[in-house]
Formats: sequence, structure tokens, C-alpha cells
Amino acid sequence: MVNLLTADLNLLVALDALLIERNVTRAGARIGISQPAMSSSLQRLRRQFDDELLTRVGSAYELTPLAQVLKEDVGEILRMVERTFDAQAVFDPASSTRSFRVITSDYCLTALSGKLMSMLQKEAPGVQVHFDAVTPLAVDRIKETLQNADLMLIPKGHFSGFPHTELFTDNWVCVTGADSPERTLTIEEMRDARWARLFGAEVASTLADRKVYDLQLGERTDVIVDTFLMLPFAVAGTDRLALVQERLARMLAAVAGVRILQLPISLPTLVECAWWHPSKSGDPGHQWFRRLVARAAAELEPVSPSESTSASRVAADQTAAGPQVA
Repeated sequence: MVNLLTADLNLLVALDALLIERNVTRAGARIGISQPAMSSSLQRLRRQFDDELLTRVGSAYELTPLAQVLKEDVGEILRMVERTFDAQAVFDPASSTRSFRVITSDYCLTALSGKLMSMLQKEAPGVQVHFDAVTPLAVDRIKETLQNADLMLIPKGHFSGFPHTELFTDNWVCVTGADSPERTLTIEEMRDARWARLFGAEVASTLADRKVYDLQLGERTDVIVDTFLMLPFAVAGTDRLALVQERLARMLAAVAGVRILQLPISLPTLVECAWWHPSKSGDPGHQWFRRLVARAAAELEPVSPSESTSASRVAADQTAAGPQVA
């Protein structure tokens, strides 16, 4: 058993950086120490654990099996230590210099940023917020993601089982090049069109993309992008189609040079939520921050409900899906 009185707990910080970066130089830069100092820390860690931790595979380093096990534990331990030293019976945003980490899509940040940044500047001028882009891997490893972040902003339907609060709703619309005539798309047009899509893979797509995919209407994908903000620009000047949130489509239509088209099928309403790890529920600072995000969302202009239950759209859904079995 390790004696905590004699152990150098600073090595945990170095270990966390090494496990995240998998590179000695980048790990040193991450925590503000030199490459030789980080190399020395790595050697000490290897002796401590009697394991290489990082092994070279070709031109890169990979984590050993033990290092993969340690990665989640070390990150959570450091977050717990930070929360312990940051803990206050009463959180005072006006004097706090605390840093919050938020994982979000560019769409959600674009929708919220004006309201949220204004509130932060007025109420908590010393508070820092670090925004990270949401990725398919972050969703796949949701427990680890929420342990290492304060909030994740992502719609309902991708996972469950964690505390969350609903922020706002939005509709899905279709965008195409501005020269395209204004109209309601037909099922045949959706089936024959070329598409731009987020991430490309079905497992990493939005719930709306998944429905279009299930109905076999968006199979001709020839442009794949990594962010929602790229989608309107990926269809500009073409007859290509893309599914975009209505708020984002209206914000970017003129700038990107796209037209918004009505869909002949119903798509699920987007319900944007803020998610967090249950270990953070009782933290006064965290409580304040998630209330702030919810307040910013509450000030957004509402979008009108989509025509998701009209008879024509229900019939179109059935036509797209083919014969139904009772």
C-alpha cells in the first residue's frame, strides 16, 4: 500500500497529462513544465507502476492496458481534488475565478453564446469557461466524458441515465443552394438528391439524420463535415441537401447563400439538454453554472412548432417507408 504522506501526488497531474496527450512534449506543455522534466516524471511513474504506461507503435505512442485502466480513474481523482479545494458553502460568482468545462456542438454554442456570454460578463467577470467540441467518441464514452467536464450540451435521445435539464427546442429543416426554387421537397427528390451530412456514419449522426437514413432517403452522401456550421456552406451553390436546425439555418441562410426548404416527412423535435455527472449535483458552484446556462436558454426566441403530425406528412412517411404490416 502506498503511503500518502510520502507519495508525490504531483505525479498524478503529470500522469493525467501523459494519458491524455500520449506525448511527452505535449503533456509537458499542457501542465506548463519542460520536456526533460516531463520525461523524468514519466520514468518515475514507470517505476512506481512497474509498467511502461506509454509504448511506441510506429511513429506514435499507445497506452498500455494498465494505462487505459488508469486514465479514467486518474482524471476523476484530479477532478475530485479540484472540486474539494474549490468547494464553498456558498458560491459567490462575482468574486470567483473558477473554470468550467463545457462540451457542446457549434450549433448549441452559436444559439446560446450571445445570452450566455453577456450574463457571464455581468455576473461573474472572473469565471472562465472552456468549450470543447462534442465528438462521437465523447458520446460513446459518456461516463468518462461527464466525469471530466462540468456540462455536456447535447439533445435527448443519444444516451440516458444521467442528471440533465432541458434547455430549448428546435425543428429540423432542409437547406440547399440559394438558386434552388422555393418549394416543399418531394419524397422522390429526397431519395435522388446528393446530401451533405455530419460525421457521415449512421452511428454518429443526429436523430433526424437517422430517420432519413432509415427511410432510405439520404443514401447519396458525397460531402461529410465535422460541424453543423459547415453544413450550409457545404450545399451552397449546388442542389445538394442537408438537414440543419431551424435556428442555425435562419442565422446562416443569407451568409452561406442557401435556401430553406420544407420537408415532406416529420422529423423528431430537437430537445437540447445540459447533462452532468451525478457526483457534481451538490456542488454550489456547479449548481450556479447550470442555472446560468438554463437562464440563457430561456431567453432565446422560441421557434414555431413543426407540422410533424399533419396528414400529408404522415402519408409521406408511410410512402417513404414502403408497405406497412399490421
